[in-house]
Amino acid sequence: MKANNNNQESSMKIIVLGLILAFNSLTAHAAKYGLEPGDAVLTNCHEIYTRGVVKAKVDDGYTVHFPKNSGPIQCPPFRWHAEFVLPFQSVPEYRLKFLGGLKRDIVFRVGEPVTFRVDTDRRVVKNKASIDIDAQITDISSNGAIAVKLISTDPEAAATFWQWIGGNYVDLRHKYLELERDKRSR
Repeated sequence: MKANNNNQESSMKIIVLGLILAFNSLTAHAAKYGLEPGDAVLTNCHEIYTRGVVKAKVDDGYTVHFPKNSGPIQCPPFRWHAEFVLPFQSVPEYRLKFLGGLKRDIVFRVGEPVTFRVDTDRRVVKNKASIDIDAQITDISSNGAIAVKLISTDPEAAATFWQWIGGNYVDLRHKYLELERDKRSR
């Protein structure tokens, strides 16, 4: 009976220690970047990032200002929880790593063309379930999101581009870039 109590106490201590460590890691994640007013940031809304500037710190995150050419912003653009705000730094290329280095990296560079495959909105495109949009990478963030300019000449591709991507950054892991990742991994 005494051995059973000791096992229960040991199990309880391990659980409490695990909870303390989990709480500490969540707290550290929220405060990890230490962003200040004036810092350039990307706000994450469904793996589409909008570039802005921190205006003020609030209890659980930041108030972010976005320039006029930002958008479309598919999330309310007011206060952002800290977990959805990342520091912004531009890089010339980004290596998308797979399986801890067991599979070859996929490299994206500024100036290269990319193809997005986007599910269409029936209000914009009537007869297609998805549409391919050709674009050129204009900027890459250090967290692996790309900004692009439209090079497709098809009006339906342009309408879909401006509806969902526009002046935003798209995470290289986003489903819109699945076709491009497959093409580059061959």
